[in-house]
Amino acid sequence: MSELTLAQANRLTQATLAMAREMKLPPLCVAVLDPGGHLKSLQREDGVSFLRVKICQAKAWGALGLATDSRNIAERYEQDSLQKGFINALNAMSEGQVVPLPGGLLIRDRSGHVLGAVGVAGGPSDQDEICARAGIDAIGLG
Repeated sequence: MSELTLAQANRLTQATLAMAREMKLPPLCVAVLDPGGHLKSLQREDGVSFLRVKICQAKAWGALGLATDSRNIAERYEQDSLQKGFINALNAMSEGQVVPLPGGLLIRDRSGHVLGAVGVAGGPSDQDEICARAGIDAIGLG
């Protein structure tokens, strides 16, 4: 597979939101980005706060920019002051587009090629990540 289609991005988003409803989470916002960090799909559930739109995109954007899931960025941030400084510098350089919290996952094809990323915001970050994983699994990607 060479590209994540809009249809796949929309199915991923719907499966992510379905998992959130199953888990009885508060309203979520889900962003799917292409490999260049451009918005492919965005859904904001009724009642979700307006800032979640930027947060979910920043979780996905940071994952793409650092080529790792946002949980790993969060773990780096907590390692020591050097890593915290590095992540803070990245955040400043990218105008706040790196959120070091779980909920941003890379979307890969079966051969491991990055097709994009999904970011989820609105619930506790660990649960945002569970929902994002459910969305990726629902379209048969890794």
